[in-house]
Amino acid sequence: LRESVDVRLASYWTTVFWEAVAKEGTGMGAMILRAGRSAAPYLMRQRRWEEAGTLLEQVINRDRSPATVAGTVPLLQRIAEETEGAVEGIEGAGVFARALSLAGRTGEAVAILGKLEQQAVESGQYRVASTAAGELTNLLLDADHLAKALTVLERKKDHTHKAGLGPWTQLADEGRRLQILNALGLSEEVLAAVQARREEMKRLPESRGGNETVEPWHVKEALLSTGHEAAVGLKRWQEALSLNEEVIQVAVGRGATALEVARTRYNDYGPLLRLQRYDEARRLLHQCLAVFESAGDTEDLGMVHSAIADLECQLQHFQEAARHESTALRLKYCALLPRGCALSHFNLANYLIRTNADARLALAHRLASVLISYQTDDGELPRRLNAVRKHLAPPSPSDPPASFDELCRLIEQTE
Repeated sequence: LRESVDVRLASYWTTVFWEAVAKEGTGMGAMILRAGRSAAPYLMRQRRWEEAGTLLEQVINRDRSPATVAGTVPLLQRIAEETEGAVEGIEGAGVFARALSLAGRTGEAVAILGKLEQQAVESGQYRVASTAAGELTNLLLDADHLAKALTVLERKKDHTHKAGLGPWTQLADEGRRLQILNALGLSEEVLAAVQARREEMKRLPESRGGNETVEPWHVKEALLSTGHEAAVGLKRWQEALSLNEEVIQVAVGRGATALEVARTRYNDYGPLLRLQRYDEARRLLHQCLAVFESAGDTEDLGMVHSAIADLECQLQHFQEAARHESTALRLKYCALLPRGCALSHFNLANYLIRTNADARLALAHRLASVLISYQTDDGELPRRLNAVRKHLAPPSPSDPPASFDELCRLIEQTE
């Protein structure tokens, strides 16, 4: 009976999945996620590993929330283990590596992808090699290894060409190149290139062809987001808002989850603040806060509380700013984000100083930010040390804590 059920329901959910993909531009994103997750167990019990892996890959491409990633990692690990050594095992390992990277297990993902790319080239599977090199490029970019990322990207472009892949895949390679250039500070060049590509994308087919390894909507969102980031770096706020609105339209059009859309809308907060459109920024941040609370995403919650603190500071509501930054600090420690914790300690010290709070407490948060920057080598140490020097300059009303234990006692007054 179970075998019969597995066959029937695998067929049912797989059919629903591909029909939803065909109509994704009409808001079928939620059905794609449901059908992909639902089909996987039935397919895996029939040992249809490649089909299950394909559907789970499509799911994590669309929904990278912690719950979805946590649910797919063990399934993809099983698929990778069961197909190791087989031709389809190369692609299965790549999808598993991508899920590991989304789950924060970057070292494991890098090792798997490097081995996967080499195996694929040796066996002439350039399509798989292109995908593996692309994922490896993303990981190196996230880790700020920019020169290595560019080197791997050049290999990827060669794999893409040898595999005969289509215009969307080629455009995705160009988008990754622009991301790296953005990280190198070449914002003018990046923004000009994105504006030119906006017109090119309009002439490409909306649906994914058989010679593509990427979804058109994914390329659009990534390229426009890179342009948005460049515009923010150049302080061209209105242009940044325009680009992000286009990203939102693509996401809504494909039926993205409320969490995905909220994360994208959040990117408008900085430009709105700099344009002094404070009421719009407040509405946006509290809308995002409600979605993030509903999703239970600790990292997003820490981020949005810091943003609300920034807004309140701009309006000189320093007590409120300190309250929200304290909440952000607690959440960032829960999410194990050292760079975010250091920034929140630093900002909280600023707000405490302006509320005339205990000067030693403010200094303790300054020192905490310095210590985390030093231990993690996040590049912010000189700026934060300079802030401590100013804090201690005469006529300073406070002395530094006598020991690390005393520093901890002061810091832990904040939950």
